[in-house]
Amino acid sequence: MLPIHLEMWSKLRDGFVAVVIGLAAQLLIAGIQSILEESDVDFPPSILAMAGVFALLLTCGCFLPGVDGFYRRHLQGPANLLNRHMSIGFTIPFVMICRSELASPETIGLIILCFVLTGVFNTVLSYAFALPLQSLMSRWTYRSEAAEIADDDRKGKSEEKKQPSPGNLEKGRANLTVPSTHLSTSTMVSHLTSRSSTPAEKMLNDDAAAEETLPANRWTTTCHFILRNPMLILSWLLLVVVGLPLRYATQHDTFLATCLLSAIWFTTLAIQSGVKTSQHLRPSLRTLLSGLSNPVLWTSLAMIAYIFTDCAISSRSLPTMLDTLQTHNTLSELILRKAAGTIPGKDAMAAGDIALSILNAGLVSWGLKLYEYRRQLLSRAGLTVFSVSSLVALGNVALGPPFAHALSLGPAGRDLAFAARSVTLALGSPVLTTLGGDAGLNATMVVVSGIVFQMGLGFGAGAWLEGKVTGLVARWGVMEGSNDDPEAQSRLAGRTASTTTTTTSTSTDDPTTVAAGVTIGINAAAMGTAYLYEVKSDAAPYSALSMMALGIMTVVFSSIPPLAVWVVEQVSPAV
Repeated sequence: MLPIHLEMWSKLRDGFVAVVIGLAAQLLIAGIQSILEESDVDFPPSILAMAGVFALLLTCGCFLPGVDGFYRRHLQGPANLLNRHMSIGFTIPFVMICRSELASPETIGLIILCFVLTGVFNTVLSYAFALPLQSLMSRWTYRSEAAEIADDDRKGKSEEKKQPSPGNLEKGRANLTVPSTHLSTSTMVSHLTSRSSTPAEKMLNDDAAAEETLPANRWTTTCHFILRNPMLILSWLLLVVVGLPLRYATQHDTFLATCLLSAIWFTTLAIQSGVKTSQHLRPSLRTLLSGLSNPVLWTSLAMIAYIFTDCAISSRSLPTMLDTLQTHNTLSELILRKAAGTIPGKDAMAAGDIALSILNAGLVSWGLKLYEYRRQLLSRAGLTVFSVSSLVALGNVALGPPFAHALSLGPAGRDLAFAARSVTLALGSPVLTTLGGDAGLNATMVVVSGIVFQMGLGFGAGAWLEGKVTGLVARWGVMEGSNDDPEAQSRLAGRTASTTTTTTSTSTDDPTTVAAGVTIGINAAAMGTAYLYEVKSDAAPYSALSMMALGIMTVVFSSIPPLAVWVVEQVSPAV
């Protein structure tokens, strides 16, 4: 643990670099958006910016050997910081659910039923396809490397026959010697099918390990808390000293809402961190409470309470109050308008727009994280991710709306919203525009699904499921590999151990890790991916890639005229 002054300096440095990255991301998004508008292409510029950052770093890394070191020294910390706080942007779509008209209890029940059934189906389908497919990919890699080792052995033996000597024989025996931990097939399979930890375990273990024993003096403890949470203190201070007086003196809500949103966000993060690192709670209770203290959920509920409270105090309507929270003018939009010569008004950017700007900057920063895990993404695991994501996207577009229609959900807009049921909001908009789906219902499903997965991982559901599946995979692997050449297995294990680096571990491409990432990326979209990056899970890059692949392929499939017409006809035969 760093001393408190060094930790404070490190946070300030990472925060400054994160702000610079965020501003650069907004400029990049504005430039890409301008090109897309001129080309009349409806596609999220933040996703293209993310891909562009990844491609740029990947290209530079091929020619400049110092790129990886520069990233790890100067960019990795700020990228993690952006990823940690980007989820504040997910609170705004959740709050905007209040715009939708309240449906009847029967309709709400049908929506929940359809949401749960499609969610279970997608989760089981994505995991069930990803796990065996990646297992085949892994065994393909294993057998090809084993065949290469066998060829090397045959060449070595032929050379030894030509030039037999005691020195060569001793050298050959030394080369065949491997650590005892790699001699059995079961041990090797266990190594390849286990990762550092599950998301829930890593979140709890890392935070518990990072906790510093503070002095018993209450004043010293308070000072440590303030130094570690400067933005929390600053947000509440500005809220009380500036936000409230300004609101009642000028009737402008932007500064008050911004301070309140940030204050609640940092407070819920601090509470969750405190729960996770508490030594006074039993592990099971600590896991339960950390899952319940989800920052996105509680920040959203607090902002909803603020909106309704202000409605009652100021006698303003609910739509008017929601308009003060979001004006649909993110920072990139303002940059684009300024470049076009349009001067925005004084209330052009609201608290929700600031939060969404942070979300967009976080999405662009995923290009940095994808570069960090480039070796995994450019392996056969990337093919698994794309294949499964494409299959699920096709199933959602072709079967999602008819399934909702079969449950008599109706009208057609609600049915069509299930075509992009778990597609991240940035990519779901073009799909709903093409098919005519209900954007409000779709946003609700995406946000709720992300929160459910975040809380489920926090409760340890992922750890429990992975433990069960890992045991089955290990037993399957032992049976399948029992006829392989033990000497080749030992040589392969030795080679695997010798080629492992700090940037890529052999466990990152194992089937359970890839399947977990694909499942979370497909079903929890950006919220689930942000959670995995926050807890430094090996499944995070696969989740980000599957989220992008699912969204892109959903846009592609919904843009195919025969398929789109057929889907619309299934839910509205009169059209």
